[in-house]
Amino acid sequence: MSEGKKTASFWGVAIVAVTVAAVAAWPRNVVESQTSRVGQPLFEEFTDPLIAASLEIITFDEDQGRPSKFEVGKQNASELWTIKSRGGYPADAFDQMQQAATALVGLKILDVQTRNAEDHDDLGVIEPNLDKLQTGDIGIGRLVSFRDASNNRLASLVVGDRVKDDPSKRYVRIPGQDPVYVVTLDESHLTSDFRSWIEDDLLRLSSIEIGTIKIEDYLSSPGQTRMVRTRNYSADISKTITDWNLDRLLDYDANDEFIEPTLVQLTENDKPNQQRLNALANALDDLKIVDVVRKPEGMQINQKNNQDLAADKNALASLGQRGFYPQLNTDGSVAIYSANGELHVTLEDGVKYVIRFGNIAGISPTEGGDADGDITETGVNRYLLVTTEVDESRFPVPTMRPIPNTIEELKKKLASETKASTPVGDEKNDTSVQPAESSTDEDELTEEEWQERLEAEQEIITKENRRIMDERKDQLNEATQRANQLNQRFADWYYVIPEQTYTMLRIKRDQILESSSGSALPPLINPNSGGGLPPLQLPQF
Repeated sequence: MSEGKKTASFWGVAIVAVTVAAVAAWPRNVVESQTSRVGQPLFEEFTDPLIAASLEIITFDEDQGRPSKFEVGKQNASELWTIKSRGGYPADAFDQMQQAATALVGLKILDVQTRNAEDHDDLGVIEPNLDKLQTGDIGIGRLVSFRDASNNRLASLVVGDRVKDDPSKRYVRIPGQDPVYVVTLDESHLTSDFRSWIEDDLLRLSSIEIGTIKIEDYLSSPGQTRMVRTRNYSADISKTITDWNLDRLLDYDANDEFIEPTLVQLTENDKPNQQRLNALANALDDLKIVDVVRKPEGMQINQKNNQDLAADKNALASLGQRGFYPQLNTDGSVAIYSANGELHVTLEDGVKYVIRFGNIAGISPTEGGDADGDITETGVNRYLLVTTEVDESRFPVPTMRPIPNTIEELKKKLASETKASTPVGDEKNDTSVQPAESSTDEDELTEEEWQERLEAEQEIITKENRRIMDERKDQLNEATQRANQLNQRFADWYYVIPEQTYTMLRIKRDQILESSSGSALPPLINPNSGGGLPPLQLPQF
């Protein structure tokens, strides 16, 4: 064999050997690279849950072919947490975000289930792409993504099905990568349930603070020329330390809202339903919402003057869609009525809540949905409109002590006070109190001394009167400040409450009294108390 042939043969053998070695080594290296991560954190660089500044969760309803996006994050400027996917509704999210982020910090890979993208649908780890999904798509996972304050991605995970043999484990995949991993994932805080991310106490009141409740029970709907309203009854209720009192009960003609109401004459046998009224107060104390809808930009509701609101077509349409109807009064003011009546709740400090019940707002998961967002039970919801104001009747102008302007007025005042302090029948026997005409120390005062006493008395009474007025003013200012703060909280939102809560907040006519005779009690003559509405024009939506 020539030298050339030997050389060619040598290189041929070498190339084959190298090729075989490379082919043999490649799969092993890939396998070793991927299997070596078993037991290691899935997100090696995400170690501190406190740096998570936003969370996005995208889910997909396979039956309806409808994806949904939930996003909560911290505003860089204000450091306040908001739910971005609900129009920026304030969130109580610091602890919840930390707990949610902790679920992915240190999340360890237990196994590599597959490296084949064709298996993704069987394992439920197909990425939920909002632009491409449609009804009938299956195998769609839930996408969970965390970012920091600079919008850098910290961790992103497609959460798929549970492992059949061990439901405590999940199939997961990093978006854009084929391998599907098996992990043990605590999903209790990885929730898109709106209620888990907000402050529970909507009204910020305690049942023990409630002083009075006014129930306006009616149904209303828009007509062609005016609002149509069917009025049932109105009740004024007040609370003592231990009991509820029914101060006034008005019944209305169900067929004609403009007929004057009938004042129901209660007897001593007709007791307020303490149990039902306590349940109402507790429902107000524990009022929770399931969702919110942002009102149109610039929309303002004022208890005393809604002229601007009546001229805002967007606001009128928004209100009407949800069961709230502005009504033009004869004096030019605009009141807002509701599809399902209203409550006026006044606290001891003078802050009054006006709670209006609107239309049905659809259905949503009730308490009982699992961590995956799967709906285990659904319920009807209703719109709620809340405003606050100050009930100035809680702050009557106090009676001022009269200030004597002359010495003669001072003498009469002193004589009157002396007489008032003497027990009836003891005037003759009481030697400690001398008649005004008798000789006393006061009779011996000079004109100058009387003038000094007059000025001293004027100063004392003036200070006392000022203290009483300042006390009223301070209480009124505190109530006004609290009402304004609450109005700012409520101003931008329609609230959505579950039907069960709505039922607790609306007391039927036959539930007001413990006695069933309340509806058949003899009425008094109709009082001139108003209550009927003139035929007013409804603003057109």
